[in-house]
Amino acid sequence: MCRWSCWIFCVLAALTAVSACGPRALPPKPAAVVFLPGEYVEESYFAPDFKPADTIYALNAFPVARSINASAEAFQKIFQEGLVRAWQAQGLKIGSGQNACSLSGTIHYLAVKGARLRWLTGRLFASLTISGTITRGDQVLFAFRDQVYLSSPLAPGVAAPREKDILLARLAQEAVNHLLNELLLHGLTAESG
Repeated sequence: MCRWSCWIFCVLAALTAVSACGPRALPPKPAAVVFLPGEYVEESYFAPDFKPADTIYALNAFPVARSINASAEAFQKIFQEGLVRAWQAQGLKIGSGQNACSLSGTIHYLAVKGARLRWLTGRLFASLTISGTITRGDQVLFAFRDQVYLSSPLAPGVAAPREKDILLARLAQEAVNHLLNELLLHGLTAESG
């Protein structure tokens, strides 16, 4: 009987850890735009005349509003570095000045969960909720809201020394990839089909 009680307790604890990184409410929408379901992000808005490839971008920091079991400052730095690298890798122009559009946003929620039950589930779970806009003056050219979930793909047992850091770096890269894909590939499937 004791074995079954222990087994049931472990299963319930694992389900609790997994559900803790489940879907969260998206951040509030900017008042001036109408969001549509995105192809790579949850929701997005595009101004009709916005051409992302022909734009110069001023990349602002994305502050972390709420963080659970992760350093907000360290993640913000990882995210910003990943954003700059990805922008440059795609040939997008980064700069400042009168013609530059401002990319800014907020990471509303960042969490790493499952460390206590890592020995049972074999995974850590990371999630974030993010929103942002690209503006030129007071005009919103692009806006997005997204949620990203990842888990570490390791086997049960003791966690690797930097498993959490690696998972957070992958989470930042995935969020940046969602944003860039939405920005650069928006409408291509509709035009080609």
